[in-house]
Amino acid sequence: MSNRAHSLKHSAAKSATLGWALVALFYCYQYLLRVTPGVISDELRHAFMMTAEEFSTLGAYYLYAYALLQIPLGFIVDRLGVKRTVLLSMGLCIVGTFLIANTRSLWIAQLSRILIGAGSASAFISALKWVADHFPPGKRGLLMGGTLTLGTVGALSAGVPLVSLVEWFSWQKAVSITGFLGIGLFVFIVLALKDTKEREVQPFEMKNMLADLRSVATNRMILVYALLAIGLYTPLSVLADLWGVSFIVEKFNITRSDAASTTMMMYFGLAVGSISLPHITERFSMFTRSIRLCSFALLTLFAIVLYGFISHPAMLKLIFFSIGFFCGAEMICFTGAVLNTTQDKSGLTIGFVNTLNMMGGAILQQIIGKALDLQWKGAIDSAGVRIYSTDQFIFALSVLIFVLIGCAILSLGLKDDKA
Repeated sequence: MSNRAHSLKHSAAKSATLGWALVALFYCYQYLLRVTPGVISDELRHAFMMTAEEFSTLGAYYLYAYALLQIPLGFIVDRLGVKRTVLLSMGLCIVGTFLIANTRSLWIAQLSRILIGAGSASAFISALKWVADHFPPGKRGLLMGGTLTLGTVGALSAGVPLVSLVEWFSWQKAVSITGFLGIGLFVFIVLALKDTKEREVQPFEMKNMLADLRSVATNRMILVYALLAIGLYTPLSVLADLWGVSFIVEKFNITRSDAASTTMMMYFGLAVGSISLPHITERFSMFTRSIRLCSFALLTLFAIVLYGFISHPAMLKLIFFSIGFFCGAEMICFTGAVLNTTQDKSGLTIGFVNTLNMMGGAILQQIIGKALDLQWKGAIDSAGVRIYSTDQFIFALSVLIFVLIGCAILSLGLKDDKA
């Protein structure tokens, strides 16, 4: 290879890495916007005089818009390209952010969360699409995992700065500052992101779109990896996002703050696992073995948490960290799905898998909630909130055991790695 050819190859690699970093930063940024209502919940509820149910819509409307747009955005990013999709999406996020910071109307605040959810929906797909289009298979897993790690870091690091900004100024100014951060990132992406794989805008023909969706949805291996992704990610979705704190307080008799820090260990584990597991998998060519190992490890660890007795708080945190770590194998499933599709359908494939992944977690959360209510014996606390016993939690959360058993069995049907 001539020096000129080597120089061009090196330049292309640097440009591709910079492009991934910029799109991954957008994914990190949208996580900041996602968790903002939870961080400034008291200020928002007071400003809009919201009931708890009304406040919950600020999170729910975001997620509905995010989930429902995954498959359409798969089509969009395949046809518009990553750069155009990211810039349009960031525009929605920025408009929604300034909208909620400058209104006193609840319905406008709810509309702003829909806009932010719709804008955020393309971040993960765009980052993975960029990796699939610009990097060879041996490097994809590490960068796809790095994307999820950056998002996790965004969620973990958002709280303290936001609270400080609210204390120094007001919640409106704090939210506006996040909007200006978005503008800065928007300008940076306009100037620095060069998508060499971007083609002319492709027409949106319904017949072709339905044919593409049918080809992805009927691809056996894509469906297998989507189901495996649901099984590998659900323990974190259910425990860290919803039921973990209440369950830990009840079963292990620790304070709520200690329980919250214990469940947070799952996110730290995910940050490590989502970047290291794909890298190790590709480095040592152990794709199928990694998925199997993580499936059976999650089944074992979750069974210990659910049915075992753990007396030492440090050991409990280590187990929750490990659960989060093995949940990072979800990214291997995205890599597997992309390997079973074509470049012109990679965005659609990622969107399809992510839709099933998110919807699967949401459905299981509701099933567990219904199972708890079916077992409830009428106990309430001083504020009238229902109290669930340890046995009731174990009964409801055992749904996840069956999911993980199914995931482990499904992993056994994957083709063995080549020696």
